[in-house]
Amino acid sequence: NCSYCGATVSPGTKTVERATFFDAWTRAQATPSPSHSDGKAIQWLGNRYTVLATLGKGQHSDVLLTERSSGLPCRVVLKLAAAEGRCAILRREADTLASLQAINASGSAYYSQRLPQPLGVGTAQQPGQPDRDALGLRHPPGYWGSLAEVALQHGSGIDPRHAVWMWRRMLEVLSFVHGNGWAHGDLQPAHALVHPRDHGVLLIGWSHARRFSPTERGGATGRDLAQTAWTIRALLHGQGAGEPGVGKQTPAPLSALLRQCSEDAQYAARLSAEGVERALSAASQAAFGPAQFLHFDPAPQRG
Repeated sequence: NCSYCGATVSPGTKTVERATFFDAWTRAQATPSPSHSDGKAIQWLGNRYTVLATLGKGQHSDVLLTERSSGLPCRVVLKLAAAEGRCAILRREADTLASLQAINASGSAYYSQRLPQPLGVGTAQQPGQPDRDALGLRHPPGYWGSLAEVALQHGSGIDPRHAVWMWRRMLEVLSFVHGNGWAHGDLQPAHALVHPRDHGVLLIGWSHARRFSPTERGGATGRDLAQTAWTIRALLHGQGAGEPGVGKQTPAPLSALLRQCSEDAQYAARLSAEGVERALSAASQAAFGPAQFLHFDPAPQRG
């Protein structure tokens, strides 16, 4: 019985014959004939991947959505170093994510599924291009895109009721991360992926994350919390000019909390992620009443 979520896990009794398992494993390793041009093929860590889409281009890496070509295909996000050869930043991010996944604390089984899951770092080979380092991340299904893309699609700002659950999802993860001595260090709309159906947010972009000492705790956690508040302000502000406000439709309790946390990192640090989340729940209750689930459309302009 899990002391954190209350789930009960029981051992099964089914036996898999060795020969049956080996046959299935052999089929899974078989590489089918590619259905795409060689220009969209990548060889990485002994497997062939087909590029499905370009997710983004940053200063240090190109981010691609790929699919492994095998009897058991799976989708993987590959971050290819922007420059030829090895990339220390990608390797540092891989080490950070591995450390976060290795945390053994209350709630770790739950939060390990809400943090990026690294598959490794290795040389990526593409026909006609120089070899480059690549970090592979398991691609979680259902995530639409980043909050930066959401902001582009909502020119007048998002509904404040959606801002509440988005901020809460970020605070929940930061509560776990901060509680185990880590800070993200670079939270911004582009580093938060949104799951419209399940109202989820996945924090990515951990290349600047670091452990903090007890004396650094306030500054490190306060910075993270202030950045989440600025992220939500950007979503509420929309595409208007000037410094992000809090949106014309944002109720006063939520507006006040956002301003306090974004403009006073020390205040946010004193509250902690858990305290900000409690304050957010109180502000939401005062502004909107009892919680209710509302459908979220990340790209209404495309409709």
